[in-house]
Amino acid sequence: MEIKKERFGFFKSEAVHEYTLSNAHDFALSVITYGGIITKILMPNRLGEVQEITVNMTTLDEIIEARPFHGAIVGPVAGRISNGRYLDGDEYVELEKNENGNTLHSGTTGLDTRVWKAETKKDDSKASLILTTTLPDGEAGFPGDVKVKVTYTLNNQNEVRIHYEAETNKRTIFNPSNHVYFNLSGKYQNSVYAHDLQVNSNHYAALNEESIPTGELKKVTDTAFDLREGERLGNVIINKNEEIVDKGGLDHPFVVNPHSDKPVVRLSHVASGRVLEVETDRDAIVIYTHNHIQKPVTNNDRLLGMHCGIALETQNLPDAVNQSNFGSIWLEPDQLFSSETVFKFSFLEE
Repeated sequence: MEIKKERFGFFKSEAVHEYTLSNAHDFALSVITYGGIITKILMPNRLGEVQEITVNMTTLDEIIEARPFHGAIVGPVAGRISNGRYLDGDEYVELEKNENGNTLHSGTTGLDTRVWKAETKKDDSKASLILTTTLPDGEAGFPGDVKVKVTYTLNNQNEVRIHYEAETNKRTIFNPSNHVYFNLSGKYQNSVYAHDLQVNSNHYAALNEESIPTGELKKVTDTAFDLREGERLGNVIINKNEEIVDKGGLDHPFVVNPHSDKPVVRLSHVASGRVLEVETDRDAIVIYTHNHIQKPVTNNDRLLGMHCGIALETQNLPDAVNQSNFGSIWLEPDQLFSSETVFKFSFLEE
């Protein structure tokens, strides 16, 4: 196992570094200290050609200016919070509203916008990058000084583990995720239409026109959201289902089937031979098929096309704090938040 550290740029005169963890199988994970962002994952294809299998911008200036969330640690609460507020006891906690009167990805000053402290450790079988930061009480309206630790670990089995921990000194809400986009073809210019997607979920959350959950959990049976046996992703994205057409592709939360020995998601690409399986202890996964064109705002970076990647955002259901049937995202002062998601990479059998 190897760990390499390089300077990636500066944010407000503070150096931002990129750490690259690599194993014995030409597999590498790169993460920067700004936002804990996964800048790229490199993996060989079936012929041994090492390629980038994630989709992201390449410069810190672009990441800061555009804030596209690609590969970022999103929090304290990922997704949307309806009306930018929630009820705690008899009083509303008012949050920063940054999208149509709602709160998206924790407002304008979330975990993706700060420089994290970094430590590394490794042995013969794995390498880890440990990132820490503190969210100050009241930032974007969220209560509590929240200490956050995120550990990225790569092992020799081509597994990437993301472990989240958090503690607070005031009752608050916490529901982080990582917004990494995958394109297993190895070419970000390609769409993800040729990928096959399997989702171990019996229900998905219906959304309104602002992409806020309505509170209804619908059965996937006999719908375009039934991906339990797998489906070519292009067929899903161009489906005539009204809920998919309205979003321009998938942008929906799927409820994880509990007590299942199957991965939550299996994504594969026949031409490259690559396979990605996702395991998580979270209640849900939001699947988003990059339903927009990402033009560089600094005129010095890539143009990322519509449907060039797929984000597999493990978390508890979005807007859970305002939906009585969506489970809890409360974090109390005497609690330790702990969660782990694993991305397992392999090859299709010949």
